[in-house]
Amino acid sequence: QKQFIFSIPLLPSSSELFITMLLVPSVLCTVSAGLQPWFNWTLPREERVKSLVSAMTTEEKIQQMVVNAPEIPRLGVKSYHWRNNVQHGLVDNGVSTQFVQTIGMSATWSTTDIIKAGRVTADEARAKHNIALNESGGNSPMNYGLDLWGPVGNLMRDPRWGRGQETYGEDPFLATELTAAYVDGLQNGPQKDIYETLATCKAFIAYGVDNEPPRLSFDPNITNVDLHQYYFPVWESCASKAASVMCAYNGVNGHPMCMSPMIKSVLRSNPAFNFTKPEQYVVTDSGALDFMISKFKIFSTRPEAAAAGLNAGVDLNSGDVFLNLTQALSAKTVTIDQIDTAITRLFTARMAAGMFDPPSRVQYSSLGQSDIANEKHFNVATLVALRSQVLLKNTEGSASQLPWKEHLDKILVVGWGANDTYALLGNYYGCHFGSYGPVLNNCSLVTPLDGVRMAFPNSKVEYIHGVNVEDNSTSEFPQVLAAAKTADAVIFVGGNRNCEGGQGHGGVHCEGEGHDRPDLQMPGMQTELLKQLKPVAKKLVAVILTGGPISMNWEAENLDAILIMWYGGTKGGQAMGSILAGDYSPSARLPMTWPTGINQLPNELDMALDTAPGRTYRHLSEMPLYKFGYGLSYTKFSYTGATISPSVIQAGDLSAAFDVCSFVTNIGSVNSEEVVEVYAKPPKFTAKTPQLMLIGFARTTLHAGDKTEVCVKVTGKALRLMKSETSQFTTLAGEYSVYIGGMQPGKQGTFVTTEDNTVELKLTIKDN
Repeated sequence: QKQFIFSIPLLPSSSELFITMLLVPSVLCTVSAGLQPWFNWTLPREERVKSLVSAMTTEEKIQQMVVNAPEIPRLGVKSYHWRNNVQHGLVDNGVSTQFVQTIGMSATWSTTDIIKAGRVTADEARAKHNIALNESGGNSPMNYGLDLWGPVGNLMRDPRWGRGQETYGEDPFLATELTAAYVDGLQNGPQKDIYETLATCKAFIAYGVDNEPPRLSFDPNITNVDLHQYYFPVWESCASKAASVMCAYNGVNGHPMCMSPMIKSVLRSNPAFNFTKPEQYVVTDSGALDFMISKFKIFSTRPEAAAAGLNAGVDLNSGDVFLNLTQALSAKTVTIDQIDTAITRLFTARMAAGMFDPPSRVQYSSLGQSDIANEKHFNVATLVALRSQVLLKNTEGSASQLPWKEHLDKILVVGWGANDTYALLGNYYGCHFGSYGPVLNNCSLVTPLDGVRMAFPNSKVEYIHGVNVEDNSTSEFPQVLAAAKTADAVIFVGGNRNCEGGQGHGGVHCEGEGHDRPDLQMPGMQTELLKQLKPVAKKLVAVILTGGPISMNWEAENLDAILIMWYGGTKGGQAMGSILAGDYSPSARLPMTWPTGINQLPNELDMALDTAPGRTYRHLSEMPLYKFGYGLSYTKFSYTGATISPSVIQAGDLSAAFDVCSFVTNIGSVNSEEVVEVYAKPPKFTAKTPQLMLIGFARTTLHAGDKTEVCVKVTGKALRLMKSETSQFTTLAGEYSVYIGGMQPGKQGTFVTTEDNTVELKLTIKDN
């Protein structure tokens, strides 16, 4: 046997404990008897947490149940701030890799890419946490903790929603797969017994309105059928994997969500949610308990609100209302056992992330400055950006047809978004300090203008601002039109703008937290500039920045090339340039329906999915501008020899699986990736039965002329429906049409001429 003696700073202070570890053939470790049990990593985690909670006073416990948890010097517990946002990268804590805004990540339709993005963000979060601990005497300040508030588990029910850009789109199946992938990426690193970070799915449930009022007091009635068929599925997947869930500001069916019985009856008791791990806790959205007093006006005192939150199952308060639990205890409206349950979950989560282990025991402790915003991470951001940008139009045979591979002497880049770093970031962004701080110069952001210069190094690139995002000025139009006449190609970069944090000239149509769009029109005079550019530009492409649909009907009908780059992140401009130059064939798909206008939307406060003309592609009875799942590439694909096996499954068997397969052939001349989409058309059981449901998808890469068989495995769980408010949420007997192709079946949009390449198959679900 060998004996190793080494120093480990178990308590982050000036003193150190010297531990003798004895390595014996059985690989058992013994730790000195004087070590406090909650720091003894050889003990079972449950025992460690129990010993710590038992050693705490009631006041110390209550103080740990608010977001800014203080130090407990006598126990060696350092302070920890639980407010740490994540969205498409880290938020508010300086330089970091910023991915395309979440709605753009969802356009990749790639769980693999989303996991990679999560892994990059987790490494950078750990690295910043490690640096902060060293600089703060072991304390973890706000924005540098390991619990990360994301991903968003809500859906883009209404495209006017200012925070729809934070979602993974309008469809429950697509969002279910992608949010789960992001949680996997954030939490699960190479050390399997310790989370790299703690993901928080937010905000439970049915959050989707940001104008105030009614944002902070919105309490809609939602039917049981809509809850199960639309709102619940993402949460089943996200909550079953994530370390925590954030309860929302809004209410549902008469209860603010942070005092809702659904926390216990659905989140913690419904087996489909599986939110039962000892480290899984519930945190309020910031200020949510206060709003029970000031907005919902249910209570008049903070002890009442604190008791309501704890009794509902909340464990952690983002705010300080829970400090009033002392009075609630005295009033006997809560019990010490409830407090112990909550504090046990919180410290179990911290220990599950290795916060009470020595650095040498935690593999992630080696991450540091070199692991933040490095070339490896930028490469992942570039790949995700490339796969996120949706080619909406590319008229074959037109002068503007992409890609532009021929030499272009002069390229004119015009538009407010072409050289705007804020426009790349969307809301909940990084590359700055504090809330809504200025973008840092060393964040390596590649604007669309930069991207054009990189992609066309032998062309003279001229830039004119030309038009603002939202005002009536046309003062620069003559300069733009004169330059366009002498240019070989014109690249317009505009669209919509995130308005969070007073980023400037966002206007009434900007989108962000606290601000929904009044309509979906293209803001300002941008369409007018495009109308004037169309007859004079030799080549013209519109590159659109946005966090959601824009009803750009004129552009869709009259332009020959349209590319959606979303809020593209650190490398969004580089990806855009590569696509225009033909270095990459676009492969992204829309993660939401693009309506022709608000005439295709019910009232924003109507949460029902089937209110005429119907919400999302699952219910919309009219032809939209562009359908969910639509997107072009620089080649074409055919689908042949499709099969479904087995073609009969049992009703009520959620584990029943079948394979939907097709041979996919790249019949064009360009190597490209293809997104294979699988849909089901169920019988019309009720008015709330979706007319079409995404039930599977896959990505494949094919060289020109190549052919491969792609099989997508579908389980009964993807086909769950309800016949009534009280019936089971399960697979229902009937004859279903199943479609496999690169899009939804049928016409793809008002002005779209792309041929439907889907193949129809039949599935029978039979009663036992």
